[in-house]
Amino acid sequence: MFTSRTIFQIILVLLSTFIVQSAHAQVRLVRVQSAPNLADYRPGKSLPNEVGAVIQDFTQNSPKDGTAPSHKTTAYLSYDEHNLYAVFVANANPNYLIARHTRRESNGGEDYVMLQIDTFQDQQRAYVFYANPLGVQADSRFIEGKEEDFDFDTQWQTEGELTSTGYLVKFTIPFKSLRFPANDIQNWGLSVARYIPELSEFDVWPHITRQKSSNIVSQFGKVVIPDRLAAQNPIQFNPYLAVSKNKLLQDPLRKAARKDFFRESNKAQVGFDSKYVLNNAFTFDLTVKPDFSEVESDEPQVLVDKRFEVLFPEKRPLFIENKGFFETPLPLFFSRRVVEPEGGLRITGREGEFALGALLINDIADGKQHRANISMLRTQIDSSKGSNLGMLIVNKEQDAARNLVAGLDFRYAWDANWTLNGQVAGSQTNSQSKQDGKLIYVDAGYANLSTKYLGKFSMIDRDFDASLGFIPRLGIRQSDQTASYTWFSEANDWTLSKNLQLNWVYTQRQDAQFSDKKIDALLTVKAKQANTLQFQLLTQTERLAGRDVSTQGWKATWTSKTLPQLTSTIAYGEKRAANYGYTRPEVLSGDATNAQLKLLWTPGQHWSFEQTVFLTTLKHRLGEIYQDRIMRSNLGYQFDNAWGFNAIFDYHSLRSNPALNRWRSNKALNTNLQLRYVLSPGTSFYLTYIDRQEGLQLIADQDGLYQTRASDKLDLHTGRSLSMKLSYLF
Repeated sequence: MFTSRTIFQIILVLLSTFIVQSAHAQVRLVRVQSAPNLADYRPGKSLPNEVGAVIQDFTQNSPKDGTAPSHKTTAYLSYDEHNLYAVFVANANPNYLIARHTRRESNGGEDYVMLQIDTFQDQQRAYVFYANPLGVQADSRFIEGKEEDFDFDTQWQTEGELTSTGYLVKFTIPFKSLRFPANDIQNWGLSVARYIPELSEFDVWPHITRQKSSNIVSQFGKVVIPDRLAAQNPIQFNPYLAVSKNKLLQDPLRKAARKDFFRESNKAQVGFDSKYVLNNAFTFDLTVKPDFSEVESDEPQVLVDKRFEVLFPEKRPLFIENKGFFETPLPLFFSRRVVEPEGGLRITGREGEFALGALLINDIADGKQHRANISMLRTQIDSSKGSNLGMLIVNKEQDAARNLVAGLDFRYAWDANWTLNGQVAGSQTNSQSKQDGKLIYVDAGYANLSTKYLGKFSMIDRDFDASLGFIPRLGIRQSDQTASYTWFSEANDWTLSKNLQLNWVYTQRQDAQFSDKKIDALLTVKAKQANTLQFQLLTQTERLAGRDVSTQGWKATWTSKTLPQLTSTIAYGEKRAANYGYTRPEVLSGDATNAQLKLLWTPGQHWSFEQTVFLTTLKHRLGEIYQDRIMRSNLGYQFDNAWGFNAIFDYHSLRSNPALNRWRSNKALNTNLQLRYVLSPGTSFYLTYIDRQEGLQLIADQDGLYQTRASDKLDLHTGRSLSMKLSYLF
């Protein structure tokens, strides 16, 4: 029997435990008179009197959730009138410490430290700041239920240096780069973390457990800044100058004089981006004549074995800031549909639980006389613990045609493990005729440390038209179910975990007729030093040319970083695969092999070499259907954190059998040389040369007129461009 004294003692113990845990997850920042000096934190030196709040009790998030870190980390947080400061002192294994001078946001796979801030304490979104041991930056925006948005860029400064025991890193984050309430006291959510690639280990304060992986921001610690932060300069102005010289092949199918096959142009353009922040809550972004000459080519993807459109991510700076706010479960706005914008205005902001976003932009890709005017409105209301309700309206008007899409979407966090997402939308297109359609989507997800489940259902009318969205399949009813379970290894094992994932997809056409189904099983084994082994089994049936075509196969993949300077991915698979470019019913499928090689070699702190190779072959008893080869080489040298040079070579060769496949054989080589200076987002210099060679020849007829003919050699330079862009952020 429990006595009243015993019960009272138990209550005291529980209460004291709660108080300790609450205090453990709360920090009160200290205002300092001067900015921290990184040299004061070197090993063997006495710490200065003003170090701010001290955080030492990091905990593993992975691979061993909830256990003590392998290496010690200390973070010192402070602030002054203009900036938030974070100094990290990290112990590390000097034989495996990975730290290089790289391009901004190109330091994946290295040691890094991280700071996450939920300035509105809405437990749904956060600013995220990263830096490697040499101070190379990366930043992002995180929104619960969405992919982390690394396209977000803001102004902040870093310093980093290696020491005899590890490394030091200092963050200086201006308050003008953050958005927060105009309160007398700031109450924020905050987390600090580090990554150790040698052990595939992620350490964090406070403990953010993977048992609640659907609610990450709600696990942040509480931080108090006991001051009303001073108003910052609300205006930014970012002009640029771009000049270029271009020579491009005109229509390759026509006959013309040799000089008329190419169009030469010289271009000089001045434009600007500007930003105005109202009450530190709403941001107005204006752009005039944006230029994207500094944007690199897309990473290679295999397209010949794809039945539907493949997504290539947006890289243009105009569209990537705050893009996560405009995202919906099924994307009704995909900015790469806007090809050549002439100018635009974007508004984003938050007041309490209400968030607002709007975009006005035009597209002159079809000529100024056929200008497309695009407008978009996004609103969202947040509730606690990661739930929200949003609305999105997208409108495009061009000549006499109009496309309007409107939808509602929501996210509901049932508890720490279950989430529910949904979306309904309707479209209306007025062109030569009127067309209406609707879209319905819902998913339910469960996640804890070992078990994950995601069930999705979508229903999309064939008349649904989101001309600015990315909806690759219309007229379908689709169910997509994924479940996985993870087994974790013992502390001293070389392997870290084993995961088995099962996926089942069943799709019907709008008329309830069968379209396709797929079942695949994926076994993933993760080990130390970023070693990952995957083995996949796949079976699929789909309706082609009125027939059910069944295919099946396997694929094995190994990714390794056993050597600190070398990251490699090797994959090979064989399967019975569909021939989507078939010319006759007897060749609807064939025997496919797929090989993939990716290497990233980083000798020293400055050089990098990346090589990607894809080889896909589809054969039939009647002969080879096609062979597709893709190779990309990227040689880079980073002089320091600002100056860098890259030489990129993209080669693509498709050899197709016209008797068995309707795709045309072709080959091309793109060369991209770039010298750049990027002091910070907005202040940069780019000098870029681009050359495209294709497997074509110019052949003259008896009248002296030329036309192109396919060639086995890269004989014709079909496009050359030399450009320079200079921008400065005021």
